[in-house]
Amino acid sequence: MARPKRQQPMLAIVRAYLQEHLPELQDAPLRLRMLDGPPGSPRYTVTIEKCRPGACPHNIPSDIAAAGACPVRSCAQRTSIRLLLDLKGEVVSVIRSDLHWS
Repeated sequence: MARPKRQQPMLAIVRAYLQEHLPELQDAPLRLRMLDGPPGSPRYTVTIEKCRPGACPHNIPSDIAAAGACPVRSCAQRTSIRLLLDLKGEVVSVIRSDLHWS
């Protein structure tokens, strides 16, 4: 019998934050990365990107952009959020831009 998939608790915290503060991005894919740093520094970063519907000015297929693989670094059609979280899962910083975070 297959084991149930383990959920990352930080993703649940981020989904709840998005639902409350940024509902337009709550269905976008999340990319979670662990950070290394001194005590008290942010431990996780979560990036969320979503392109506005319509034709891409750079002719990038929508499925590539939705997967976070867009080669364009900065685009006016993209809404991008980067959240920094501490070890407890509290949001320390929110950066809103049009950048593709890699």
